[in-house]
Order: sequence, then C-alpha cells, then structure tokens
Amino acid sequence: MGKETGDGAGLVPVATREAKAGVDGAAVDAIFAALDTTHLPGVAVGVALDGVPLYRKGFGLASLELPVTLSPSIRMRIGSTTKHFGALAYMLLVEAGLAGLDDPVARHVPEMARAAAGITMRQLMTHVSGLRCSLELALQLSGPGQYLSTAGCMRLMADDDDVNFPAGEEWCYNNGGYVLLSLAIERLSGMGLEDFFRDRLFRPLGMNDTLLRRVDTDYVPNSASLHMVDGKGGYYRQPIGAEIAAEGGIVSTVDDMLRWLAHLRVALAGRPTVGSAETWRRMVEPAVLANGYVTGYGLGLMDTPYRGVRTVHHAGGVMGGSSQMITLPDHGLDIIVMANRAGLDPMDLAARVIDACVPTLGPKLEPHEGTIPTGTYYNPHNGGTFGLARHEGKAIITMGGMGLPLVRTPDGLLRPNVAVFHMGLDVPETEVPPKTLRAVEFGVERDLVLLEPDPAADLRPQAGRYAAAASGTTAVVEPDGDGRTGRLVLTGRHGTLRHRLANLAPGLWDAKPLDLPLPIVGGLIAFDSQGFTFNSGRTRRLRFRKVS
Repeated sequence: MGKETGDGAGLVPVATREAKAGVDGAAVDAIFAALDTTHLPGVAVGVALDGVPLYRKGFGLASLELPVTLSPSIRMRIGSTTKHFGALAYMLLVEAGLAGLDDPVARHVPEMARAAAGITMRQLMTHVSGLRCSLELALQLSGPGQYLSTAGCMRLMADDDDVNFPAGEEWCYNNGGYVLLSLAIERLSGMGLEDFFRDRLFRPLGMNDTLLRRVDTDYVPNSASLHMVDGKGGYYRQPIGAEIAAEGGIVSTVDDMLRWLAHLRVALAGRPTVGSAETWRRMVEPAVLANGYVTGYGLGLMDTPYRGVRTVHHAGGVMGGSSQMITLPDHGLDIIVMANRAGLDPMDLAARVIDACVPTLGPKLEPHEGTIPTGTYYNPHNGGTFGLARHEGKAIITMGGMGLPLVRTPDGLLRPNVAVFHMGLDVPETEVPPKTLRAVEFGVERDLVLLEPDPAADLRPQAGRYAAAASGTTAVVEPDGDGRTGRLVLTGRHGTLRHRLANLAPGLWDAKPLDLPLPIVGGLIAFDSQGFTFNSGRTRRLRFRKVS
C-alpha cells in the first residue's frame, strides 16, 4: 500500500563524516515492507534532508474500523516526544523573566511545598527530582481508563509521603514532573497549555495540524486510532484515562513533525525562530548527577551518538501507539516515525532508516547472540527486578514490562540498546545463572541478587487488609488454599486493580494484573514486619501497613 502524498552506542568510536546523507526511497520502503498491509494498523514515516521532505508515507490502516490508510497528513499521538515542547514552553517564560530554570517547584506549584521541598524545575524536566510519578501511581494503584485531571495528578504527588531517591542523586523517568511543569506554565502565562503551545510554538512554525489532546476520548478530526495488542491475535482500545499535558499529550502529523525537526536542527545551530540560541543550548545540556555522572538527558531531549554520529532525539509511547523523533544535525537528516499500534519499535525503525541514509557510520552494535544465564535478579538498593532471557536467539533484558535487546559493548558489559538506559551488566557466558551479578548504572556499581522461589512459600500468614494512607489506597491479600499463590486487590482513589501473586524468593512476590494484558502494570511485593512495600519500574518502596 505505502500511501504517499508528496545507546550504549556511545561507547563506539566516532565515525568520520566522509559522505553526505542521502535518501534512497526503495531502501526505506524495504524497512517498512512488512507493515505495508491493508488489514492492520501500522506506521507513518517522514524523512527530510536539509529541511526538504524527501520521503513521506503511511503503511497500514489509520483505524481497524474504517478502510482509511495512514498518511503523512493524519494526526497521531507522539507521546513523550511532547516533553521537549513543554520544556521549551517553560524556557520561553524564563526568557521573559517570569521564571528561572532552577526555581523551586513550590514557587510555581505551591501545593507541592512539602512533597517537593528542595526540588527545582530543572530537576523535574531532567528526571532527577526523585519524586514518585503521578501517572505511574494512578496506573499501578487504580488501573487505566479512570478519568483523572491534571490537577488530580498533581494531588497524587502532593499527598505522597516519600520519594524514590533524594533529588539529584539518581535518574528515573518521571511523567509526573511534566504534569507539574504543565501547571507551572499555565499559571505563569495565564493561558491554557493548549493555547500556549498553539500560539507560541505551533503557529510560528506553520504546524497547523498539531495540537494538545488531553484525553483520548476527545473527538479530534483527521486522527488515527490507537490499537492495543490483546495477546490473542487481535486489538482493543484502552484509553489511559488521565489527562495528558506536557508529559505526552500532543497529536501531530508527519508533515508537521518534519517542520518541527527542521526548526529544531537550525535552532541547535544557533538560528532559532522560537526561543533563543541560549535556550536551545540548555535544551540539550544533560543533567549531571551528584556523583558526577552525565545522564545524557537534557530538557526533554537527548543528545547522544548513534554509530559515532551525533543525534538529538526523543521517543514516545502511549497505550496503543509510539513514536520516534530524531535528527542528525551534522548530516541535515530528520526522521519521524509514528505508530498507531502497540508492539512496534519506532526507535529501531528510525535507526534502520539512518543505516540506509548515512553512508559513513561507525561499527554497529548487534544484539548479543552468545550464551547467557537466564533468571530474575533483584536490586536491594531500589527494590527493582529485571529478567535475563533469550528471544529468537538473542539476549534480552525484561524490566518495567519491556523486553529490550542486549548488546555487548567494548567494555565487555551487556547493555540495553536504548539510549535512555545507562545500565551495564557483567554477565558471564554461561547457562548457569550466578547468585550475584555486578551491575553498573549511572556510574554506580551494585551487586544484584538472583531470585529463586521459596519451596516453603506460604502467603496465608500475610492474608488481610493493608493501607497506603498518603495515596488513599487499600490492599487486600487473598491467599489461595495452600498459600502457594494468591491475589492482591488494590483499590485506589479512582479504581480497583486485581493482581495474581506468585513467589519469587523468600518474602518476595510477583504481582501481575489479572484483568488487563498490560505488561507495564504490576510489580514486586516485599513483605516485612510492618506490612509490605510495592516496587515497580518507577515506584520504589511504596509502603503499605497492615490494618487487619
């Protein structure tokens, strides 16, 4: 069909630019050939060179309900690619003297005075605030689909009684930080965020088909549907429920995103139309942790090498869709990939487009195919877990509901081949899992512990009712007859979610949702004398105390 209308890689030596990028339409077509169908949702793709769009196509359906194909002019969600739009909006207010990059959060969102004491606006935008994420709390404690306003999301964070870590000491992706950013922008400007985005960001660049869509159930003309995978060969709808603002609420088109990328690239070169050259320098300036480690993440943008070539980028994910926006400033190459179904990887697809367009690149890190041990490991520092496994002959790591390919970098460590994950694992080439595994994450070495199910596991002594008062959540532990398995029923402020409990190790239980095929929901339950803690990819040690 193809309708048309007009990393761990930082450890690879930098390539010398010997030839300019070019766009071979047939080579790019081949990358997306498997998605060129008339019966499934798919992707829309745009590639431009020096600001001139040279490849604009859609592959697959805009909706399973209508015989309409995706195209470069159909609106699609870009998810967290929205974040740098929000950061830029705030920086325009900084330029106007209305705010400062290092202002305390409570100056602009006073409801956060207690919960965000000592935390700055910059730390929100660079994901080093240590705050728990409102979107994560809402999903984990109440499930998706329940309406929650932006102000309601803020209240979840304001009422929280603990943090994931002290501000500036670690890095953890946090949508909630951009919820607070959204409120700050609205209060400082006196405008709704959708109006500020439209008047200050979109219209000056001719992005007339781009807007902020806070709720999935809103009607927006010329929009593609989102499609979740049901695990049975089909698809279903699953609105997230919560309002989405600067953390991920923009809908755009391939054509508009190519306009944005063209501006982003020249702005980074010191010639912006929106914002100052100093603002754009700060946009890609990475956060530095207290230990001196450079995170690679700036104000909603990452500036990292791919195969030795500089890239500036940010991906996005929503329930039933995803995106990747990436530019290669030294080659004048801009790429946007937007998907309207779950299970696709726009980051990998965009990387393959780079491979096809740039003739001189450094070595490519291929997925590791050697022998590795398989098992689940526990991080005593933050309560997190991850799994090592093999999929289609390649090594993967599973964490936070995601399965990511592992590559072996020149330092000998296995690393997720995704720029945002700064983790290296010292994994031996053996099938026997070691009892401990050395991990290096954001410059800190820690020993991870192999989890082995307890042969005497019995959930019955833990039966009863628990509460996490600050979040307004109750939990009921219901063991099965012999106590080997059971259920955890969480009832939050906005809904109820049931989990299946399975033992991982003495005192540690895996919680997976019973009613939803959502891998991002669920976590680790760690029982102790006070009750238990709930741990997930972005929520650390949320305390539940036993009440009956």
